[in-house]
Amino acid sequence: MLKQHKIPVTILTGFLGAGKTTLLNRLLSDERNRHAAVIINEYGDTGIDSELVIRTHEEIIEINKGCICCNVRGDLIKVLKNLIVKMAKREIHLSRIIIETTGLADPAPVIQTFLMDEVMAYWFDIDSVCTVVDSKHLPLHLEQEIVQEQIAFADLIIMNKVDLVSQDELADLKLRIKKMNMTAEVITTTNSEVPINKLIGVQSFNLSAKLKIQSNLLTESHHHHHDDNVHSIILKSDKPLFLDRVNKWFTYLVQMKGESLYRYKGILNVKDIDNRVVFQGVHMLFASTEDRKWKPDEPRKSELIFIGTKLDEEELKKGFRYCIDENFTLQAEGYFFR
Repeated sequence: MLKQHKIPVTILTGFLGAGKTTLLNRLLSDERNRHAAVIINEYGDTGIDSELVIRTHEEIIEINKGCICCNVRGDLIKVLKNLIVKMAKREIHLSRIIIETTGLADPAPVIQTFLMDEVMAYWFDIDSVCTVVDSKHLPLHLEQEIVQEQIAFADLIIMNKVDLVSQDELADLKLRIKKMNMTAEVITTTNSEVPINKLIGVQSFNLSAKLKIQSNLLTESHHHHHDDNVHSIILKSDKPLFLDRVNKWFTYLVQMKGESLYRYKGILNVKDIDNRVVFQGVHMLFASTEDRKWKPDEPRKSELIFIGTKLDEEELKKGFRYCIDENFTLQAEGYFFR
């Protein structure tokens, strides 16, 4: 059993677009997590994911402008210590901490935070480290070091989106995953539909197993370098977008740039639509839905983030302008938008 004073920590990790936020919402919809504090880390300096998360009775905290595994790791410790102070003052009651890392984060230094810092080690215990993988697109990224680290450090691996692959493809991918991590439980699912009891109160974190993966996990020094070819581009506007233009532009992006777009998501303010329009995409798979209504005192704005390789910022800015300005025409790679 966990010590009385220790608060369990669930770490959700996984590559871009795997389904972490969907899984997080499933966790937060469970009454047992009503007093959970949620820490969301995003790669760019805008908080799209936090806008898509169910509001809990306690705290939802964003850590942007970098990954908590490296340059903003100190921010994670500050956030956690602030929560401890609030608990000591009885301002909040916390039953659990749930951390959703950015899709480019190495889980090792996040784990290390709770083992090396004396205050963190006293107040918190890691309950589980869960890695969500996109069964459709994982083969495209399986050779990347960061993806291998996310799989290797997991106690539970969720193979999500299995409805998009054949049984033979699934079996082959599962075999490759098990070669990277023979001790983790592997679950197959669609839409991150995982039983809560597989994630909460499982106490599956095994330090000795993690030390076999990375023997220097308990040392202070850790250097993690992101793939320099992967970067993010953020676009924002207070002006409403024209739906027909948005549809044309995204059709072009998916068809012509899909391979380079690891992850793209956002909230759109569309002309003549009273609800927020939420879109999410991974490579050439794209979906958009109408979300809740804009609140009367809420600024209506569009925020988009694109994460991938070989991204042309000027081209994306022009495409975004095309969606806003009815008089702007756009020409790109044989396409002429009016």
